[in-house]
Amino acid sequence: MSNNSTKTCGLKPLALAVGAVAAGLSFQAPLAFSQASALEEVIVTANRREESLQSVAMAVSAFSEDMMRDQGIVDLKGITERTPGFTMGTFNPGQPQLYIRGIGSNEDGAGGDQSVIVFIDEVYIGRSAGMDIDLFDLERIEVLRGPQGTLFGKNVVGGAVNMITRKPTEETVMQVEATLGDYNARTLRGLLSGELSEGVYGKASFSTRRRDGYFESALNSIPEYTGGKVSDTHDINSDSARFGLRLTPSEDLEINLSAAYSTIDKLGQPDHFIEPPSAPGLSYTVSAALIPNYDKKIHTGLFDTAGYFESTAKSVMARVDWNINDDIMLTSISSFRNVDAENSDELGPGGASGASPLMNLYASVAPLGSQMLFGANFYTDESDTITQELRFTSTSDGPLQWVGGLYYMEEETHRIESIGVGIALQGIDLNLATGQPNQVVPGTPFTLLPYIPGSDDQLNKTTSMAIFGQFTYDITDKLSVTAGARYTSEEKEMDRKGTADGLALLGAAIVGNFDFETSEDWSELTKKVSLEYQQTEDVFWYATYSEGFKSGGYQGLAATEIAAATPFDPEFATLYEVGVKTEWMDNKIRLNASAFSTDYEDLQILQLLLPDSLAAAGVNTGVLITQNAADATVEGLELEFTAFPMENLTIQGSATWLDTAFDNFSIPAGYSAPANNTTPDRSGNELRNAPDFAYNLLVRYDWPLASGATLAAQVDWRHKDLVWQDPDNLEFSAVPEYDAGDFRLIYTTPSGNTQVSAWVTNFTDEDYYLHNYPTGGVGNATPAPPRMVGLTVFWRNN
Repeated sequence: MSNNSTKTCGLKPLALAVGAVAAGLSFQAPLAFSQASALEEVIVTANRREESLQSVAMAVSAFSEDMMRDQGIVDLKGITERTPGFTMGTFNPGQPQLYIRGIGSNEDGAGGDQSVIVFIDEVYIGRSAGMDIDLFDLERIEVLRGPQGTLFGKNVVGGAVNMITRKPTEETVMQVEATLGDYNARTLRGLLSGELSEGVYGKASFSTRRRDGYFESALNSIPEYTGGKVSDTHDINSDSARFGLRLTPSEDLEINLSAAYSTIDKLGQPDHFIEPPSAPGLSYTVSAALIPNYDKKIHTGLFDTAGYFESTAKSVMARVDWNINDDIMLTSISSFRNVDAENSDELGPGGASGASPLMNLYASVAPLGSQMLFGANFYTDESDTITQELRFTSTSDGPLQWVGGLYYMEEETHRIESIGVGIALQGIDLNLATGQPNQVVPGTPFTLLPYIPGSDDQLNKTTSMAIFGQFTYDITDKLSVTAGARYTSEEKEMDRKGTADGLALLGAAIVGNFDFETSEDWSELTKKVSLEYQQTEDVFWYATYSEGFKSGGYQGLAATEIAAATPFDPEFATLYEVGVKTEWMDNKIRLNASAFSTDYEDLQILQLLLPDSLAAAGVNTGVLITQNAADATVEGLELEFTAFPMENLTIQGSATWLDTAFDNFSIPAGYSAPANNTTPDRSGNELRNAPDFAYNLLVRYDWPLASGATLAAQVDWRHKDLVWQDPDNLEFSAVPEYDAGDFRLIYTTPSGNTQVSAWVTNFTDEDYYLHNYPTGGVGNATPAPPRMVGLTVFWRNN
C-alpha cells in the first residue's frame, strides 16, 4: 500500500517554537535549585581537533565510558536507541544497517558502500560485516549527524560514528566487569594498562559475550513434526581483544600502536511472519495454522534450521603525532584491517534438499496446489583495507585555526554469494511436458522445479584518494567563520562471474550468467561553510552548509550481465542546518537544538522487486535491484538535554522530528513491488528507517548512604514511531511504533572502585521488532529481545 498522503503537521511551527525557546536561554530564569551536580565539559574531535561539544558547529552526540556502562550500552544498537535520528536494522546477525536522519544503505555487494560510516580511532571501517563490534575499552563514542564530506571524507553522506579507544595510561589501571543474566547470558571484560618503562606505556583488554537465543521454533512442541530438536536463535557469541602501545620519545612526539582481534560465531536469524492486508503468503498461512495465537507470539517461528553467521576481524594501526613547532602538528595514521565473514540461511521449508519433515508439515496444512518455495542463501565476504592519512593541524592560539591533509585508501573485497530457489506443489505431481498432473495426493509435496543454486563471484578493488582542508577564523571575539573543502577521486575495478540459478528455466533468474571485468571512476569536490556566534559564555549559535558525496558502485546479486556491469551513480547530499547549544541555571541544564534540511540527489536504493516474467509464471519471489532515486528531501528538528533540577536527580534525553520524502522515484519497467495494491510511482513516499517522531528519556536518582556508598535508581525509556523498511511504504513490512524501557539499580561502594548493577531490560516486556522486510507475500520481521533480568559487577583499582 503506497503512502503518498501530504502531512498536515509540518516542521515550521516546531522550528519557530524551538528557536523562540532557545533564544530565551541567554537569560537566567529565576528558578531555584537545591544542591546538584554541575554539568561537565564534554570534549569531542568532530573537527579533527579537541573542542568542547558546546562550541562545535554541527549536531553531535557524545557517550563517555561511564555513561555507556551506567546505561548498559554494549553494542551499536544501544547507541542508536539514544541518539537523535539514528536507527539500525538487522537484516542478518552480523551486518548492521545504520541510518541517520533516514539516510543509510542496505547494499552488501563487493562494489557497494555504506552511507553511515564507523571510524575506530579515526580509521575508516567501510564494510558492514566489520561494524558489528562489542563496545568495550572505549574512552567515548561520537555520533556526527548529517553529511561530513570535508574532514571525514568518502561515503559519509548520512553521518559518522567515531569510536575513540582508551590510550595506554601512565598510571596502572586494572578493570574487570562480569555479567550474568537471563537466557544464560554471561559477559566478562577486562583491562590492564600502565607504564612498561620510561616513556613506554602498554594496554591489553578483552571482552567475551555469550547468551542463548530468545527466538524459538514451534516445531519443538508440534507432535506431527518428526525431525530433531531445533535450537533457539538470536543468540550472542563473540570474543574481542585489543592491545595498545604508546611511546613518548620526547615532549613533541607521541606514537600510538594498536592491534585488535574479534570473532562472532552465532546462529542465523529466522523471521516472524507478518500478515499483509490481502493475499497472505504461504509462510504466514502455514505458521498461523500450526501455531495457536501466532500473531501475538512474536518470539516463536516455524523453522527447522537457523543457519549461521561467522566473522573474524583483525586490524593494526599506527598513529604518530609530532609537534613540528609551536604552531603546527603533523599527524600520520596508517592502518590495515581484514574482515572475513560467512553467512548461511535456509529459504522456506526443506532448505536446499526440498525434502524435510518441515516440508511435509507445510504440505499437511497448505491448500491443494500451493507453491512451496525452498532453497538456500550462502555467502562469504572477505575484505582487506589499507588506509593512510597525513594531516597538518594548527596549534597556535591566534584567530586562525586550520587543518589540512591527504588521504589514501585501498580496499579489496572478494564476495561469493550462492542462492537458489526450488518449487514444490502441495498434492500435485505435475507433468511439465503436458501440463497435466501425473497424480494427485493431497498432503504430499511434489517437486516441480529442483533447487539449482546460482552464484555471483565478485572481486572488487577500490582505490580512493583525497586532499582536504578546513579553517576557522575568529572575525571578532564572538563571531567566527569556518570553511572547508575536500576533493575525492575514486576508482572501482570489478572482476565478476555469475552462474544462473534454477529460476532461469522460468525466464528470470535471481543470478544471471556473466563473466567480465570492468571499471569506473568518480571524483567530486565537497564543501562546507559555517557561521558561529558565541552569544554568551553559555549560548552558542551556528548555521552550517555542508556537502557529502558517496561514490557510485556495482550492485550485489545481479539477475543479468547488464545489471551486474552497469554501475549506479554517486549520490550527493546538501545540508542546511541551524542550531543552538546552551547551558543555563548555573550549569544545571544543558539544552541543544538543531533544525535542518538535507537535499539528496541520485540516492542509491537497494530494493526487492518482482520481475514480470516470474510473476507471469506465478512465482512469488524477487530479485535485488539497486537504483538511483531521482531526489529525496529530509527535514527535521532535534533536541538533546541534560538537567539537574534538584540535588541527586538527573534527567537527560533527546527527541527527533523527521519529515522525509522521495522525489520523482518510480519502479523500473519490467518489475513490480513485492505486494498488491502498490503504484509504480513512489514520489512522496517516506524514506526507510526515518520515524516521524522518536525520543528517549533517562531519569536517575542517587541516594548517598551513611557508609559513604551510593545507591542509584535509573529508568531509561524510549519511543519510536512506525518506521518504513521499503520504498513502497508497505505497512506489513514496516517496524511498528513501540515504547520500551530499561531499569537499573546501581550500588557503588564508598571507595568508588566497585559498582554492582541489577538491571531489567525491556521491563514492560514490550513486543516489538528490530527489522522487517517484504518477500513472499509477507513481512519478515526480526523480534526484539523480551524482558531480561541480570546482574553486572564492575571493579577498577582506582
